Amino acid sequence: MALFFAIKFLPPFYFYFAKFYDIFARGEKYEKVFLSLVCSVGSMYATQWGYDKHNGPDTWAKLDSKFKLCNIGMKQSSINIENNKTTESRNELHLLHGTNSKDIVNNGHTIMLQFNEAGGLVYQNKKDNLVQLHFHTPSETQIEGKSYPMEMHMVHKDSEDNLLVLAVLFQKGQNNAVLNNILSYAPMDIGKVYQMDMIYISQLLPKNHGYYAFGGSLTTPPCKEGVQWIVLKESVEASQYQLDALHAILKDNARDVQPLNDRVILSAP
Repeated sequence: MALFFAIKFLPPFYFYFAKFYDIFARGEKYEKVFLSLVCSVGSMYATQWGYDKHNGPDTWAKLDSKFKLCNIGMKQSSINIENNKTTESRNELHLLHGTNSKDIVNNGHTIMLQFNEAGGLVYQNKKDNLVQLHFHTPSETQIEGKSYPMEMHMVHKDSEDNLLVLAVLFQKGQNNAVLNNILSYAPMDIGKVYQMDMIYISQLLPKNHGYYAFGGSLTTPPCKEGVQWIVLKESVEASQYQLDALHAILKDNARDVQPLNDRVILSAP
């Protein structure tokens, strides 16, 4: 899950100048300047880890001491969920996502949509607000050993900045109108930021909100733990064209499943 950026190397001044010129030439708002520069610096840092053999998940802990949890963490994400190893959950889940306009960015690892006031969810009587969503191809979560062609991570925060990730699995099927909108704006170039039109976030979610829940981590460096995970049981359909188009941008950006260890997986119908 590509959520945090860190600055490892500073690019030369002309790099920033070119970014400012490009942004103002397109008449974007001032706050976009800061966001674009952050993404640009982040993308340079992003070259330090990735999904290739030389910088992929097996090497993350060796690339930076701050990534050590990627190797030694005991509650890492994501996982293979086996129904015979789950415990019944009595926690209610209420999805309260609304309609929102947003920025869409290619950060070098994924296509990410960033939100303000897009609603959120209530779990264990606690409200979490949606801050961003992004995609992985193929899925990082497995159900009974089965992988899906795509997975969406909807990253939420509560009032104390604790993280909750709502994971949605996609399978081949009917065309998804919201994915069409996302694809029409998705930047091919790393660091590019565009503003999208309004989208109906609920159209990216299944009708049934049965779920699995477990404690986990970020699925990308620094692999920080203490993240609440909720995986919706019902998948969402996307056309083969849409799945192929997103994979063409994302490539293979999925971490392998991690050991469950002594964690408990809750299951709600």
